[in-house]
This record gives sequence, structure tokens and C-alpha cells, in this order.
Amino acid sequence: MAKKKNQNHQRFHEVFSPTIMECGVPKRFIDLVNSVGDEVLNDEKKSVQYDWSHKLVGKVSKEVQIPVRTQDDRDLLFKVMREACVEYLNYIIKKNRAYYWYKIAGKDTKPTVDNIHLTHSWIVSQYAGEYNPYHHHSGDLSAVLYLKLPPNMENEWRTEMTDHYPTNGFIEFMFGENQDMRSDTFKFKPEVGKMLMFPSYLKHFVYPFYSEGERRSMSFNAHFKV
Repeated sequence: MAKKKNQNHQRFHEVFSPTIMECGVPKRFIDLVNSVGDEVLNDEKKSVQYDWSHKLVGKVSKEVQIPVRTQDDRDLLFKVMREACVEYLNYIIKKNRAYYWYKIAGKDTKPTVDNIHLTHSWIVSQYAGEYNPYHHHSGDLSAVLYLKLPPNMENEWRTEMTDHYPTNGFIEFMFGENQDMRSDTFKFKPEVGKMLMFPSYLKHFVYPFYSEGERRSMSFNAHFKV
């Protein structure tokens, strides 16, 4: 498993070919999205108004869009998401693997946040026994950010880690075929404040867990534009 870490604390996982970027996001961002999430998820009328589950495959309690309340909120959300996309794209360009970017922008064009078009963002509210089946996203880049975990999740993981294949509450990515001396899957344990960014075509799955409480995450999709 190849991992590369840079000075800004992004970690790039190149485990099958598509690159997964792992990085932290500001606490202000997490607090803002959780605040909006609480407002929508705890209000049945708003949960229906902003319901996004009909667009998604999750077998979970609620999946809702994120209503932006003020321009300052919008600026913060967009800044963090778009800058992360640029960090990812710059890394892929450095590795000379940004083929679609070269096609639409040329090899000498350095991307900026103006080249990132955010299409959709939503919150996934997951409880014990629920899961998200294998799926992929639309767009060029997608990401998941972890907002909240059940209070007893660490104890569940501590027990689960004695199993030969621990998965409870994990996200698992899949690419290619399982062959001799290689794997076609890669798992991450969720951590509040952590973002995972990946090509939108990369299939992934979220395993169920069994602790009481909410596992809350946010996802978004983005397109490149010139």
C-alpha cells in the first residue's frame, strides 16, 4: 500500500491506480455543516423539503441536501470544497496523470478554484444496521467528510479489530480485479473532521455498524470547467 504525505498534511493513497486524498477540514466547516444538519434532520418538514434520498442508493434513515443560510456560510463551504479539489488536481498533474484536465485545459494550465464547479452536496444520516451499497458518483471528483460518530463507536471498533476482517462503519473502495499479490479493495475507518477525495467513478461501499447513535457524513461532487 503506497502512501504519500506532503507538508500540508494531505495524504495520498495510491493503492490500485486511482488516487484517494485524505486530509483534514477546519473545525468551523464541520460545526457549520453539523449545525445545518441538525436544523434539517431534526425537523420533519425540512427533512422532507430537502430530502435527497430519491437521488441516492443508501439504505439509511435520511439523506438531505444542505441549505445555505447566509453568504458567509456559502463562502466558507465553497472555499473548503473547491480548494480541496484544486489540491487533489495539482497532485495528479504533478504525477502527469490528469488526462481529462489536459484535454479540456491543456498541459500548461494551472487550475484554480474558478475551474471547480460544485454540483451537489448532501448529508447522510446513518444508524445501526443501515448501510450504503456499492455505488459511484457523477462528476469528475467526489468526496466524503465525517461529521459525527456514535458515542460508543470506538468501543465497537476495539472489539471489531479482533476479527479477521474488521469493517463496522468503514467505507470501502473497490477498483479492478482481485489477483495474485494484490487487492481490489481498500478500507478507511471514519474520523470526525477527515475528508476523503477520489475520482467520481471509483466505486465504494459503507458497512453497517451496531452502536447506538448517528454516523453522519457529508458528500459532494464536482466538475472541472475552463
